[in-house]
Amino acid sequence: MVSIITPVFNRQEFLDECVQSILNQSYKNWELILIDDCSTDASVEMIKNYVALDNRIKAYFFNKNVGAGVARNKGIDISTGRFVAFLDSDDYWHKEKLNKQIEFMLERNIDFSYTYSIKLDKNDDPSRVLLPPKNVNSFALLFNNYIKTPTAIYDTKRIGKIFMPDFRKRQDWGLWFNILEKTKKAYCLSLPLAYFRTSNDSLSKNKLKLLKENFNFYKIHLNKNNLVSFFLMILFLFVHLSFRVFFERNIK
Repeated sequence: MVSIITPVFNRQEFLDECVQSILNQSYKNWELILIDDCSTDASVEMIKNYVALDNRIKAYFFNKNVGAGVARNKGIDISTGRFVAFLDSDDYWHKEKLNKQIEFMLERNIDFSYTYSIKLDKNDDPSRVLLPPKNVNSFALLFNNYIKTPTAIYDTKRIGKIFMPDFRKRQDWGLWFNILEKTKKAYCLSLPLAYFRTSNDSLSKNKLKLLKENFNFYKIHLNKNNLVSFFLMILFLFVHLSFRVFFERNIK
């Protein structure tokens, strides 16, 4: 069984599309764990309706806002499936996502996998497809977070339950490092099976936020000193921008 972890915070606009993409999966052996992070919109009522709709859907409600990382960890903790997958509440999947990816992992004895993904534009239309490398290890991951959260699945039977680091920014990236301490590589299924939305912030603002968050990640999570953290931060920006130029394709 696949346990799908979905943190929710004020996502009434997108939540139905997210959940419907799971209900529409051709692979049926799953549980969806919706973790509400103290939403103040209609998300809470929507979650309760989903739980009543399908007994594969479960919910947990925080009484204070804890952030996506803590919410995802709660979902991992209470999950019962062999495989753990992630789908944020404003993203969605292709209907063959679980079927294709679980088959890929089982046939090749893969512990940790990811897929190509599709970026949605401001009008929610598919705009660009991301084509990450066929495999990555922890060294490659230092220079770019190639693994988009809604594309990732890992096998708890082979490597156990692994959790996100306890901070609000870059928790997914930290989880990939934690998983890669247990297995040498993550492998890519070269099909675009996940759709994701991006922030509406300006590109320059995003760059500044990215640099600051990455510096803190290298220093705090990876225990690098200031000089090494700064050097890695600059290399990350270069590799990240190069990836966007050479490994993202417009969808015509």
